Amino acid sequence: MTEFKNNDIVEALRRETQQLIDEMLEREEAEKQTFRKYLVNGFDMLQTTTEQMDYLMAPLLPRVGMAALVGSSDSGKSTLLRGLAMAISSGAKRYLGFELQPKHHSAIYVSTEDDATAIGALMQRQLEELCTPKEAYATLDFIFDTDNLIENLEAMLEDKPRDLVIVDAFADLYTGPMNENNRVRSFLNIFSQLAIKHNTLIIFLHHTGKRTESLAPSKHNAIGSQGFEAKMRLLMELRQDPVRHDIRHLCVVKGNYLSSEYKHDSFELRFTPSLNFDATGERVPFAMLKERDEERDEKIELARAMREEGKTLKEIADALGYKSISSVHTLLKE
Repeated sequence: MTEFKNNDIVEALRRETQQLIDEMLEREEAEKQTFRKYLVNGFDMLQTTTEQMDYLMAPLLPRVGMAALVGSSDSGKSTLLRGLAMAISSGAKRYLGFELQPKHHSAIYVSTEDDATAIGALMQRQLEELCTPKEAYATLDFIFDTDNLIENLEAMLEDKPRDLVIVDAFADLYTGPMNENNRVRSFLNIFSQLAIKHNTLIIFLHHTGKRTESLAPSKHNAIGSQGFEAKMRLLMELRQDPVRHDIRHLCVVKGNYLSSEYKHDSFELRFTPSLNFDATGERVPFAMLKERDEERDEKIELARAMREEGKTLKEIADALGYKSISSVHTLLKE
């Protein structure tokens, strides 16, 4: 009798031990699966990708990811991005002189500053010149209420694939300190994951600092931290022409996949009375787009003249009132 009881106890212990082992193996396998889903094998990746980049607007806008358009007030940023969304939705072949390659001919425009009445009036004005039927914009949707924005975008992208999501403007949605890199990046990561999950491009509208118009176009002109520009695959600055009131300059100040030929000269655009943009085909060096500082220009000429006379950098610095020769070196480089 005792022998039977001992056998039962042994068998119960064996089953319990085996159950613990099975549970441990299941947990280990689950952990491995979780780990594996974040890995992309190099060979598999090369087998499934092509040599060419996939573009929404070739060769500037990638099909998937995040980009940004920055600029000063009244430069036409919202109008340019709204025009892009309209071109994508209406089936236009080109925009700003670049070829459009949408798959779904559908876009979402998130507006934090205007309402449906204001946007509708602006679009009516644009259509007078574009001559496209109103029905062409049935696949362009607007969001004016940004409460629960991520959840709403998720639902809309699940319901219907979109080529493009425009967020106008970044500063109205992100309410934290602009100069805190980690917080900015964490905020943008949510949108980055959304773009990748739904194979779409998200473009943010953002502003440049008040004093940047006296500087050449640059990725550093955007308000806030380096965290903002670091998350963008493409960063463009829209700049007003220093002289011609109807001319704007689209400047690519960052493009991870673009050659240098796109990053030093602007793409000149004409801003029409009907609020549309037309490419002129001209390009202008970034250095020509900054507002001229007459006092600084005079110092540059004096520094160059003194240098040609054989003056040392120290002598030039003393003559111009600079404490360091590095300031003179900068002048001469300009």
